[in-house]
Parts: sequence; structure tokens; C-alpha cells
Amino acid sequence: MQAGAAETRESILVSADWLKTNIKNVVLVDSRPESLYLGGHIPGAVNAPWTYFANMNAKQGSEQWGVIWPEATMAKRIGALGINGKKTVVAYCDAGGWGQSGWTLWILRQAGIKNAKILEGGIGAWKAAGGQLAKNKVKNQTVAFSIQKYVPNYTATTQWINDNLGKPGLAIIDVRTQPEYNGKIRPFQEKRAGHLPGAINISRENFVTEQGHFKSAEEVAALLAPYGITTDTEIVVYDTAGVRSAFVTMLLRYAGFQKSQSYDAGFQAWAGNPDLPLVTQ
Repeated sequence: MQAGAAETRESILVSADWLKTNIKNVVLVDSRPESLYLGGHIPGAVNAPWTYFANMNAKQGSEQWGVIWPEATMAKRIGALGINGKKTVVAYCDAGGWGQSGWTLWILRQAGIKNAKILEGGIGAWKAAGGQLAKNKVKNQTVAFSIQKYVPNYTATTQWINDNLGKPGLAIIDVRTQPEYNGKIRPFQEKRAGHLPGAINISRENFVTEQGHFKSAEEVAALLAPYGITTDTEIVVYDTAGVRSAFVTMLLRYAGFQKSQSYDAGFQAWAGNPDLPLVTQ
């Protein structure tokens, strides 16, 4: 696994106060489901839930379901949001979700957009800072955008993971809830229950504060240290279909863990292949 692009607090996060000052100079993307968006969003924000960027037409439980679109399709979808790759993009969700803003950021980085960021604390931080909400559906003017090839080292594949199970220096982090990890529940109708062999369970919520803010790099390092994970460790992060894992992958990059990649196809694809090993408890 090759090290990916490094991130810093400045490269990945903006505060609600910063956004209030710069709101007219950014493209705002509300990454929450449409029902929440229509219930109240930051003025000027377009809505792009995780499914906007993912192939939902494939069969659930397959390698294709829920993964990001090929470059040409994705470029059109990004351009349709008014994103041209030059103007700063700020994505946000809410503290109690799956970290959909991190999924959006993870995709935009692969599309070559370096000036995309996350609103720290999401819409809750915006409201706490006195920000107003709107309920109209915003549609930005479509702009030209192209992706020749995705930036590498953001995505781990089923084949790579299966070929490297048990590899020294590789950590597989399951960021789902403990009941999902233990195989007690299958909330998304996965074909099988359990977790990948050798995977450790650190749910997404452990990487953020109660307000949905990123924990500090030092806190993240302390969280991973008991498992022997250092900045030299190769890390694969997974959840059901790649949303929570993309968020954590970007957070790990900010915390200095550059050899981190998200398993986009996710547990749903792994569990959908009866030939792949699975651990149940």
C-alpha cells in the first residue's frame, strides 16, 4: 500500500465562523438525505446525499453496488453541482449521521479537487454559531468539470484485502457499530453477518467528539496505539458500503496516518461473496 496525500486541519476543516464570513465565495454541499435537507439547510447549499455519488443500480451484495461512479459519470455529477475544481467546496452533514461530508470530501479528493473541505461540527455547529437556515431547493448552474483518472491510494479493493489478510503491518479497522461487528444485526440486509478476519472494531463515533468535531491527532494516535497501529501501519477502513469508512479515512489522513484507504465496496460486498472468509461471534 502506497502512502496517500497528507491532510492537515487547515486543508480539511473550516469552522462555522469561517463559513459565515466566506459563504459567498464557496460552493456549499449538504451531504445529508434530502428529507433533512428540505427540513432546513444552510442557505445556498445544494443537496448531494451519498447515493448521488454511488451506483445504486447494481445488485446489492455485489462488488458494484454502492461504489463510486466511473470517472466520466462522476465528473458530470460533480459539474452539475456547480463544482468546477477552482472554487472552494465546503461539505457538511450532522453530528449524528454517518459522516457523509467525509464521504463527499473523499470523492472530491479522488477527483483532484484539493480545495474541498468539511464544515467541522456540521449543521449543528452552524446553528450554534447563529447561522440561519433555508428550506428552498437550490440548484446551481452546471459547469464543466472533467476527471481523466481518479487520484490513486484512496480505495482498497476486495481482491487486495483478500490477498493481504494476515499481512504483518496491516490493520483492518471496522468502523461499524459493535452489534454489526459481532454479527448480531444486519441493518442493511447483508447476505452474511460478522466481520473480516483480523479486523478490529473502532466505531466511527470514537474518532469524533460529541459535537461531531474531529478529535485531535494526538487523541487519534492514542485511540489506535493499543492495537499497535502507528503512522507506518497500512490501514484499511471499512463499514457496510463505504460512507463511514471514507469519513474515517480522511480523518486518519489529517491525523498523520497516510497509509490509510477506504474499502468502498464494503462489508456488503464481502458478505455477498460466499467464498470469502468471515468471522462471527
